[in-house]
Amino acid sequence: MGGPNPTPLLPLSTHNTAGIQKNVKPRPRKYKRKAVDNKKKRLKRKKPIWSEEKLPDVVNKVNKILSVSEKKDEAYKRITSDIKWVPPQSDICLIQQEHFQDPWKVMAICILLNNTTDTDEVRLAISNLFSLCPNATTCTQVSKDKIEETIHDILYYKQKTARLQKFSEEYLNENWTHVTYLHGIGKYAADAYAIFCTGKWQRVTPAAGQNDHKLLDYWKFLHTIKHTL
Repeated sequence: MGGPNPTPLLPLSTHNTAGIQKNVKPRPRKYKRKAVDNKKKRLKRKKPIWSEEKLPDVVNKVNKILSVSEKKDEAYKRITSDIKWVPPQSDICLIQQEHFQDPWKVMAICILLNNTTDTDEVRLAISNLFSLCPNATTCTQVSKDKIEETIHDILYYKQKTARLQKFSEEYLNENWTHVTYLHGIGKYAADAYAIFCTGKWQRVTPAAGQNDHKLLDYWKFLHTIKHTL
């Protein structure tokens, strides 16, 4: 009807293949080589973008657990009456600095701040505790329930109450020589003791952790003014 007949399709073998090489296999794509190259790139990206030289030494690889030899360092020795160290004021506002004249309070604060954010509620709880227990002796005499009620706003208050009373009991013992051997005293509390009580801050290196960062900031501050101390 009406229109011209469409041109029939030719068989594939009769198509014009001029200029095309026959029996030539296509070149295989180098998937394996590319995958290897990508792997090398990924490995390169895993390297830190900073170098150790660009970071402060105090931040780089500080172990939060004291070794046996470090525990015996003179920075952590029992304080004597002839210590005249007064930590300089700064804008960092550490609670420990307010009680530098009382080593028991400095370390008690560290026990209470462990794994806890320094907030106004926590500071109020610490202040109330020191009103209830102004020293190690009263801390061992006041009932556990009363202390728990006082520091209820502090995380893990039950565990910290038991730790605080055990620490106070050992603190009253005249036989200890280094704070690092007292119950509940780890690197954070020991470094705070060295920085605020003994004045041996240059012999310690605070770690950079949840509670340690303010202590680390104060330690850095001391380094900036060490020529005046």
